[in-house]
Amino acid sequence: MRIIGRLPDPRMQITVFENDGRFPVQFELGGITQVYRFRKGDGLGNFGQLRTYVDESFRSAVLEQFMVMQRIHGGVLERIHPPESTPDALPDII
Repeated sequence: MRIIGRLPDPRMQITVFENDGRFPVQFELGGITQVYRFRKGDGLGNFGQLRTYVDESFRSAVLEQFMVMQRIHGGVLERIHPPESTPDALPDII
């Protein structure tokens, strides 16, 4: 698998790979990753054509999924490492 390009987006990192007749497209945001794979075939044979697949509608759906994934991830972290309550803590000095 090799990187064939990146798609610009101010909200997340989008990396496009090429591997065995497929184009895996990886989205990264805040330590969480989503990968969608597209098969090469009619109408999809290169990086330029793949850009039309990863349009704003698709990107918005990916961002919505990231919000769900971040809630799940945060819930797990709070369950495993609950915030410590320290009633003896000193007050913040401003």
